[in-house]
Amino acid sequence: MRTTKRALARAGVVAGGLGLAMIAATGGAQAYTYDGSDPSSTGCSSGATTVESATVKNSNATFGTIELRYSLACHTAWARLTLNYTQGACGNASAGYACANAEVIRNNDGRTYSCTIYQGQSQCYTPMVYDKGMTSFAQGAVDTALGTVITRTAAY
Repeated sequence: MRTTKRALARAGVVAGGLGLAMIAATGGAQAYTYDGSDPSSTGCSSGATTVESATVKNSNATFGTIELRYSLACHTAWARLTLNYTQGACGNASAGYACANAEVIRNNDGRTYSCTIYQGQSQCYTPMVYDKGMTSFAQGAVDTALGTVITRTAAY
């Protein structure tokens, strides 16, 4: 069977279209090694460092710290939110407040993972994003009587 340039070009258009359809179906975010994995259970948290951090505060109070953690061994990043207090009642209408939460966001494609600090807890960390050759940032949110305080770290 003889293949022509035109047939190859058509095949390339079809394959390219299928690729775009797959990107659209997955929300545009590429799944890499370790995406969505737990830093502790994979061993990536061993030897990890805080590469960026920011204080979660408003003009009246300081609530905690949001950190962007990074594992050089795994080339992964994740967010860790630590409150200066134990989370009170949250997450339902009777509590009146949303629970504090953190997110890690990979800049290149928007892949995002989150965690929530529930009543009685003071810390959470997100699943990881792979980010070798890419950048990510961490963001923390705390609901207060004066509104929601959202703080993000610089990207790394």
